[in-house]
Amino acid sequence: MTTKTRNHATPPAACGLAAFVCKAARAVLISTMFFCRTAFAHQEDASLKPPEAALLASVAFSQHLNQQLPLDAKFTNDRGEQVTLRECIAGKPTIFVFAYYRCTMLCNQVLNGVARAMQAINLRSGEDYSVVVVSIDPTDTVQLAAEKKDAVVHAFRRHATGEGWNFLIADPAVVSALATTVGFQYQYDEKSKEYAHASGAIILTPEGRTSRYLYGIDFPTRDMRLSLVEASSGKIGSPVDELLLYCFHYDPITGRYGLAIMRLLRAVSIATVAAIAGYITVSLRKERKQTNMSTRGEAP
Repeated sequence: MTTKTRNHATPPAACGLAAFVCKAARAVLISTMFFCRTAFAHQEDASLKPPEAALLASVAFSQHLNQQLPLDAKFTNDRGEQVTLRECIAGKPTIFVFAYYRCTMLCNQVLNGVARAMQAINLRSGEDYSVVVVSIDPTDTVQLAAEKKDAVVHAFRRHATGEGWNFLIADPAVVSALATTVGFQYQYDEKSKEYAHASGAIILTPEGRTSRYLYGIDFPTRDMRLSLVEASSGKIGSPVDELLLYCFHYDPITGRYGLAIMRLLRAVSIATVAAIAGYITVSLRKERKQTNMSTRGEAP
């Protein structure tokens, strides 16, 4: 009686596929590393030449928690009225933002991020909290402040009234002192005629003290609501990771997101390749294990 032995060896097609995947992964790895190294080196060369390097190095947004803002500082609001910071905060937790009204880049993203977050939280501006936006540009006017307010307030709510929103301009010395108090730095670039500045918002207590810093241009609804609720009771938050500040660091000199975003791109690319390599390694080990088991099963 003849016994037929069933062959459990891995089909040639599977081996060929595995070999192809390995070669493809290797090609992706080499290409990605080359791209990252080339792009990163190019970006460093372009970004680290003076005076650009000195300008960007001077832009920061440090967390000065529990700092008292000068409530009696005088501003002009978007209606041309003389107001104090105390009147704008109005005894409510406040979302505070530095921007400038002729900016077409980062400032719009920050303000729109605030507006999106406000739309989603079940709190009402003017009743439950206030919003204060201060221009860092001494050439901004009441008209520009009013136009910016109208654009931001109605960006996501056509019938919004703008209640509780305050778009302010002031003497440069007043703005500079206020920025120093909260740790916000900005620089004017003569070449591009733009301001280099960081991105984010500050949450203030009803008494005008810094409670929490929110970095970036996108503010999750949960974070915004929780920050306002905690600030309403006078709570001072803990320092947070400032990574997003640098990821969303806009370079007005080149009109692009600069060196920091290239670092992020390189890190993401490497992580992606590592994940692919890990998957292939696990697959090959599993295939080898199955092959060995098949070989042992065929042994007499």
